[in-house]
Amino acid sequence: MLKFSFHSHSTYCDGKNTLEEMVLSAIDKNIKYFGFSAHSPVPFENDFGLQENEISNYLNETKQLKSKYKDKIKLFTSMEFDYIPIISQSIREKAKEYELDYFIGSVHLVASENGLWFTDGSKQETYDNGLMKCFNGDIRKAVGAFYNQTIEMIENEKPDIVGHFDKVKMHNKDRYFKEDETWYKDLIMQTIEAMKENNSICEINTRGVYKGRSNDYFPQTSWIKELANKKVRVTISTDCHKKEEVDLLFEECSQHLKACGHKEVWYFDGNWKPISL
Repeated sequence: MLKFSFHSHSTYCDGKNTLEEMVLSAIDKNIKYFGFSAHSPVPFENDFGLQENEISNYLNETKQLKSKYKDKIKLFTSMEFDYIPIISQSIREKAKEYELDYFIGSVHLVASENGLWFTDGSKQETYDNGLMKCFNGDIRKAVGAFYNQTIEMIENEKPDIVGHFDKVKMHNKDRYFKEDETWYKDLIMQTIEAMKENNSICEINTRGVYKGRSNDYFPQTSWIKELANKKVRVTISTDCHKKEEVDLLFEECSQHLKACGHKEVWYFDGNWKPISL
């Protein structure tokens, strides 16, 4: 199976290794296509995103590495953009300004009248406290806002890849809602339909499993099957933050996709192309 990874993080954002260390690990693990995708800058103080004063350094270093290792691996420059209504500039316009090869659109922070609900990170209490502060503990309203924001991103910005679209489940762990509840499934199907209508590529993200934060991929198996039914394009992402993670569960995920009804998976070599599973 051709190996690739288009969702990765380095010390330019919240990753633990340099860009070059990530590349060398990818080469060592026989990855043929690898994309840099730093968390985009966001308009408030944070410790997880690329800082504005580092943008040019990031873009220049990725360009240098592309040239340095061109005989060993195909490298691409991207960003994982946080879509946050009202406070974010158009992520598609930013991707064009930075001359990115492709870009990922994700929702980590859900907008509300009472601030931003951070659904990601390693601490469950951050999720719980934000749910109470931003949505008065109303999980259906909060999760609805998460998926509505995701659909708005897909329709308005048309990212090449939609990142971990059901990651709102990660800290839930069946405490606030069950994934087989009708209202939740309706939101999922609306999101999948939006990806289908906008010809999005949905990533199948392995990070939650190998980090022990989820017992299934993002998205989970039921939704992977629905993606196959709807013929939505998919790619495999390790969402690596360390050099040891660049290919974790790639082969297992490939087999899982096949078992769920997918015939092909998409990769990028300057253009998006399918490869048979």
